[in-house]
Amino acid sequence: MPKRGKINLGDLNPREAEPAHEDAGPVPTPTPDLIHEAEAQRQKETGGPAYDPPPRRPRAERENAFDFGSWLLEGVVGLAEELRHNDLGLPEEFWTHAYAARKEALLAARSLLDVAIERCDETHPPLARRKPRKQRGNVNINFR
Repeated sequence: MPKRGKINLGDLNPREAEPAHEDAGPVPTPTPDLIHEAEAQRQKETGGPAYDPPPRRPRAERENAFDFGSWLLEGVVGLAEELRHNDLGLPEEFWTHAYAARKEALLAARSLLDVAIERCDETHPPLARRKPRKQRGNVNINFR
């Protein structure tokens, strides 16, 4: 396999490019200072950077910029509204019975709550019928 020679770095190499020799040592790598100097020199000669600046701007500077949170919230609200008003392809009779079953379930829960309230009144009389509590004694704490 042939050995690689020195790479001609043009403006980046402060020395003139030398032809490759098999017995040559390691290839020197340009330092960041040399790269920046060469780029600054090239910008002076051409009048600008080597590339066009990207067209990106911060979200605050763009009108109608995408906001993930708003987009997600709008989607969830839209889905809830669609499910609320959509019959999902089910017949009207199903929905009539579903609403009646919902009302019956709520009435059943109300009857359970009524029984629980009655039991609570039996075991703990309302405050108006309770006897007033006796005054408790004082607690003396001595700090020494």
